[in-house]
Amino acid sequence: MSIVMEFDATNNILRVTPTGRLTDALLEDAYAAVSRYVASHPPCRGISDFSQVTEVEISSSVIRRLARISPAFPEGYMRIVVAPQGHVYGMARMFQLLGEETRPHLHVVRTMAEAHRLLGVESPEFTPVLASRE
Repeated sequence: MSIVMEFDATNNILRVTPTGRLTDALLEDAYAAVSRYVASHPPCRGISDFSQVTEVEISSSVIRRLARISPAFPEGYMRIVVAPQGHVYGMARMFQLLGEETRPHLHVVRTMAEAHRLLGVESPEFTPVLASRE
């Protein structure tokens, strides 16, 4: 499992892409890495792209805990979760519903094309900012 963080400076978008097996620990590490990045850079919009996840071992307690803590992105900046797989989409929707008071600009979609449409971009150009391996 790895997590790649990329940034599109033209459109001000941070994209986080986990690949392979997604676990509680990896999800929490990714959330912390995004929080650190956003805290040390100017505010930006975000995409969490789960389309490369092949196996999921995420507990509902971790989803609930992450939904209760401070959002990684500041208020007013759109965040999008791309989750084409049914079980990942369901977990993302659970996170969205549990955190809707503190994350009103969070959207869950099935495709990257939907994410780009919501963000109003056609062909973002991402540059790697961080890669980690489990």
